[in-house]
Amino acid sequence: MQQYDLRQLLSLGTVMALTPALRLFPSQAAAGAGRAGWLTPLFALPFVSGWAWAMSRFWAERRGDEQFPDLLLRLGGRRFGKCALAVFTLWAFVYAGFVLRSGSDRLVGTVYPGAPPALFTQLMGLLALAASLSGPRTLVRVGRMLLPAMLGVLLLLLGWALFSADTDNLWPLGTEYLLPTIKTSIIPLNIAAGAGTALCFLAGGLRQKKPLFPALLRWSAGLCLLLSLLSAAVTGAFGAELTAKLARPFFVLARTLVFFRSLERVEALIVMLWIFPDFLMTAVFLWAGQYSLRLLCGFRPDTERHPYPDLAQGRFLIWLSGAGVTVFALLLAPDPAALECWSVSVIPAANLGFVFGVLPLVYFIGKREELHAGEPRPPRPRLRGNFRFLP
Repeated sequence: MQQYDLRQLLSLGTVMALTPALRLFPSQAAAGAGRAGWLTPLFALPFVSGWAWAMSRFWAERRGDEQFPDLLLRLGGRRFGKCALAVFTLWAFVYAGFVLRSGSDRLVGTVYPGAPPALFTQLMGLLALAASLSGPRTLVRVGRMLLPAMLGVLLLLLGWALFSADTDNLWPLGTEYLLPTIKTSIIPLNIAAGAGTALCFLAGGLRQKKPLFPALLRWSAGLCLLLSLLSAAVTGAFGAELTAKLARPFFVLARTLVFFRSLERVEALIVMLWIFPDFLMTAVFLWAGQYSLRLLCGFRPDTERHPYPDLAQGRFLIWLSGAGVTVFALLLAPDPAALECWSVSVIPAANLGFVFGVLPLVYFIGKREELHAGEPRPPRPRLRGNFRFLP
């Protein structure tokens, strides 16, 4: 079994969380909470902490070196477990295709205007397929190597933007912002819970068998702080009204920054750097989807855990999964309005439904089955008296 430590896994989670954070968070936070949008991650922190505790309890039910799909199948039972695993497989493939499509659209819109997005979709799909064939350890190590460079660039840009930000765009705040801020806190909760749940896809290769809650709590707090800085920098530069109308506010911010009155137009370099989170997120969801699909079809996907020749069967499904995700990305959202609908409505709703709907239901079903399995069976009723059977 490929193994890695928890620090490497959380680094990959941070890299994956940057994709939805930069794509939609500043504009949606400003649209929902106005100038108080930069406070929504702090209001979401208690809810994110509750998710981290629930997710650690869910993962504590793992036995041996089970992967996440194995856990879903076992806890849900023979019937509901397969249904939950099928929903999980569909969710993973749809999310992978969406990230392929949105990453290609961002690359075309910022660096190669006028170029066909299908070319970049196919290239990124091939790279994600190659990473899925190599295994989770490669994905985790790539995420660990990329995180310092990406955080360094991001914090440099945010620090420079905050230094020149207009404080009137962020302050003062009154009580009228309280309720909109609480309502909008569901957006950072969705980002943290989605990326954190994706981490559990690969948690079967962890060396440590320690509880996940302290590490997930620290990771969630750091991510919420980073989201708050991101929203404050963008809103402080453009104001809440303009930020809510921008499609890619962070990359617009990078385009407008001028360093030392000489260095400008750095958004192309930043966009090229941000291809890697899209690639990693696509590869992680593609790996999780093909693992679940092979499990549903009766194969044992982990050939290292079961080193027998017949267990290599089913690897053709990896190629079919990669081809299916790429074709889905090519057909998804032919115009920007449709892609915006997927970004704002469809994908967030699917994430919330799976993380806060399907997973708790699987957990409660598994605990109920475990409780009933430990109870003694009631004695069979015996018929008393003399009975005469008529011919």
